Amino acid sequence: MRFLYKRKPAEALRFEIQAVRDVMCSGHFVLLDLLFYSFLFALLIMPVTTGMLQFGGVLLLIYSTFACLFLLIRKIFHIIDYSQK
Repeated sequence: MRFLYKRKPAEALRFEIQAVRDVMCSGHFVLLDLLFYSFLFALLIMPVTTGMLQFGGVLLLIYSTFACLFLLIRKIFHIIDYSQK
């Protein structure tokens, strides 16, 4: 049965892998991922907070902190990348 399965050429596989890599490394995907993990972390902190307003504040604080950290690190590495070229 194995001879019936035709493999894709290596160039097509490289193209697909590059497309997946571009999506996974995009800034929008990382920020969406940060939103998900911030929500998860805020849910874990929920017993400490007394209400939904504090929950929203904690969620906003966590997300904004890590989003700013991500954007700062991306900007630093972008500057370093341009200085080496």
